[in-house]
Amino acid sequence: MLSRTVSEYSLTVLTSGRDRLLAAALKLFAAKGYAATSVADIQRASGLAPGSGALYKHFTSKRELLDAAVAHRIDSIVAAREQYDAGEPGGVEQAVRTAGQLIWNNLTQSEDVLRVMLREPDEVGDLDEKTWQVITDNAYQRFADELAASNHAGHTCIPDPAAAAAVAIGSLSYAATLRALTGRSPGNVDGDRYFEAWVNQTVSVLTQYTNHNRNEIR
Repeated sequence: MLSRTVSEYSLTVLTSGRDRLLAAALKLFAAKGYAATSVADIQRASGLAPGSGALYKHFTSKRELLDAAVAHRIDSIVAAREQYDAGEPGGVEQAVRTAGQLIWNNLTQSEDVLRVMLREPDEVGDLDEKTWQVITDNAYQRFADELAASNHAGHTCIPDPAAAAAVAIGSLSYAATLRALTGRSPGNVDGDRYFEAWVNQTVSVLTQYTNHNRNEIR
């Protein structure tokens, strides 16, 4: 779990010095690796003099800086999730688009974090599980809940909402993970096209189970 000390740095509004350190450190960790990135590298990339010790005015160690950067990213994801939860329930297409947009934004905006987690799991330790849970697991559950609610309301008869949500969201997770690891997207299709195709195909599959369509078939 993140320490109480780290949570003090996970404020939405950060001073410019801390903000520069967080952004520069995460980019360096993603590009060079956590272990290969030195405090001097981070200070240089932040516009601070290497060897000045300026980083230690904000963080006690490189590890605490990593924890704070991840915690700050988690805060942004939680804020987006709360906005999503406050939305009014809609039809299948709205559920697909809003749940998909939530996780797609979480994944694409967390690319540097994902790269560190995937390439150096031993370095990030328990941050790996916590971050992945916030980025993806909650979105899986929320989408599954939306589909189950549609079933309960009598709008659809989706056979297995949890599995359907896992398959659909897994496609987005794969694309974001591939990009984080290789810098490439599936089929070299850009992100906007990929997402729209995902929405269209997911909706086309799920609408087969709307009660209106099933009644017409009968």
